Amino acid sequence: MSSERVGIGIVWVSAVVAAALVGVLAADDRKLAWVPIAMLMLVFLAALVQLVTAKPEGFIHRMSLSLGGAAVVLGAASLIFVLTGAGGLVLTSS
Repeated sequence: MSSERVGIGIVWVSAVVAAALVGVLAADDRKLAWVPIAMLMLVFLAALVQLVTAKPEGFIHRMSLSLGGAAVVLGAASLIFVLTGAGGLVLTSS
């Protein structure tokens, strides 16, 4: 298996783990707030993994595949969170 596919797989598996951790550890009213934080961490992870491979050819393509898959996973997790009653951040004036 090529190192490019392994790097992309690492980010996708990390997205599944991040979604599971948010689902288990975050309070219902904060789950949707943690999803973009998880995505930011996955951006950093994807960049790190792709830089470690030290192959400049196809960098943008590998980053796009890594982050596209992570976005799909976190998007599906967000939909599940909403359907199971997780609330978003509601701004109210005090």
